[in-house]
Amino acid sequence: MDYTFAVYVPTFCLYLWAGIALTKAFFSPHNQVSKLPHYLLYAATLGHLAIILLTNINNQSEQLAMTQVAVLLAWLVTVTMLAANAYIKNLVFLPVVSLFSALFITLQIFVPQTTGIHVNMSFGLISHIILSLFAFGVLSISFLYALQLSYINYQLKHKQISLANNQLPPLLSVEHILTKLMIVGTVLLAIALASGFIFIPNMFADGYAHKTILSSSAFLVYALALLLHHFSGLKARILVTFNLVGVTLLTLAYFGSRFVREIIL
Repeated sequence: MDYTFAVYVPTFCLYLWAGIALTKAFFSPHNQVSKLPHYLLYAATLGHLAIILLTNINNQSEQLAMTQVAVLLAWLVTVTMLAANAYIKNLVFLPVVSLFSALFITLQIFVPQTTGIHVNMSFGLISHIILSLFAFGVLSISFLYALQLSYINYQLKHKQISLANNQLPPLLSVEHILTKLMIVGTVLLAIALASGFIFIPNMFADGYAHKTILSSSAFLVYALALLLHHFSGLKARILVTFNLVGVTLLTLAYFGSRFVREIIL
């Protein structure tokens, strides 16, 4: 853990520095943005990955605590947003994911790590967990894009011009990415649920029932949203609502009982 802690501090500082620099760039009146914040974020994600690897190497309990899973998800979301930024410039959420990643790796230091996911599992069960994590990560990003879509739509509708608008991507591009993310996330969630029914003997047993019901409800929410958007088109506000309900159900499915058990109790 000593080696891991030595990586925590510079990684936290890099995330914090990148988040502040990107926030300043977003509100800057100039269209050109320095590459330094992005380089800082690249370096932070490398440190973040080192923390994940070192934590798992030093893990002797054969379990992953809730904070460790949150750190892993934060890394997946940050890397995905960085990759997406290469195709469409997006200064809205890069500072958000930077600061949230800094928060999560800080929580891993100070929050007690008690029980969690057993690492010593069958291949099928591990596949189910990995698919679930990827589905949650992708759909979390889709929620961020839904918020951005709603914000841009509001700006255009009310013809509000601000310095921040210079850094906003085109509305149709955001809607296209949002739809793709929802499709990919929903497919991953469906596969994760199917793998759960295959590799877990009883998905409605104690400890699994609420996860199964909430995850299945989230899948139905996203599937319904995609169908309605494809056939009739949904307004930005309604898409945000669907994404909010879906990501809330998934968060409760995975982190709800774990938060009460590990943090509160």
